[in-house]
Parts: sequence; structure tokens; C-alpha cells
Amino acid sequence: MRSLLVGTAGHVDHGKTALVRALTGIDCDRLEEEKRRGITLDLGFAHLAGAHADSAAISFIDVPGHERFLHNALAGLGGVRLLLLVVAADEGIRPQTREHLEIAELLELPALIVALNKIDAVDAETAGLAELELADLLTGTRFSGAPIFPVSALTGEGVAAFFFLLVRQAGA
Repeated sequence: MRSLLVGTAGHVDHGKTALVRALTGIDCDRLEEEKRRGITLDLGFAHLAGAHADSAAISFIDVPGHERFLHNALAGLGGVRLLLLVVAADEGIRPQTREHLEIAELLELPALIVALNKIDAVDAETAGLAELELADLLTGTRFSGAPIFPVSALTGEGVAAFFFLLVRQAGA
């Protein structure tokens, strides 16, 4: 069985934990303070299970997006093979988006995919502009041309297709 360790990255409140929960059914925010504040403070862990995941073992390390918890994020990203950069379509690229991308480059992470989350919160034109901005941000980095996948962790739109992308990536 092939395995893939996926780390999350992105600005606080862009839906990293919600997307992992939509993919796995596991809530990575396990601390009471995380649940009360609605933000990830420490590393969270989840894995894919189910009929289509039996050909690949895919695990997630959900890292904090807030700059004050960057040391926790760094602790979780060291061994990942794929970085899942989550960007909210209704907010676009934010400071931690850029910082996490820079960290991924410094750590020389092997691969990156982008989840353009919260597409349910914007119209198609706004989502398209956010996707263009992301492609522009990735240009000139080691991740230029990385796939950008529109999803909604809230409604489930695009989540199934994104799941299959991860399964294919695990086989690579």
C-alpha cells in the first residue's frame, strides 16, 4: 500500500481544518481552547479511510495558520511529501498564505496542491479571479503550475473530486 503524508497550510480561518474534516470525517481541533476560539493552536492529525482509500494510506497533519503559532506549524511540516495550501475564495491571498508558501520553499517540500476553499461564498467570477491570483503567486516558485482545486468544505462541492486527486497523488 502506498502512503502519503499531507500537511496543511494557509491563513487562519481559510478552512484548513474544515477541509480535512470534509475529506476524512475527523476533526483535527481536539483541544477545548481550539474549539472555543475556532482556530487551530496545535498540530492535529487525521487519515483517509473508506472504499477508495484502500489503495493508499493518506494521513494529514493540520497545522495552525495563525502567525503566533508558526513554531507549531514548522514542527508539523518537516516530513510531509505534499503541502495542501488552503486559500479562501472570499478573502484570497493573505499574509500567512505567503509565509506558508515561503516556508514550503525553504523546507524544499516535494509537492504542493492548492484548495481554493469557500467557493460557495463567492460568485464564479470572484472565484476565477482568486484562482488567477493564486497561479500568479505560485509563478516563480518551485510550485509553479501546481493544481488549484476549487472546493467548499461547507457544502461538499468539489470535495469528492479533490479526494480522488489525493488518492492519485499518493500513487505518484
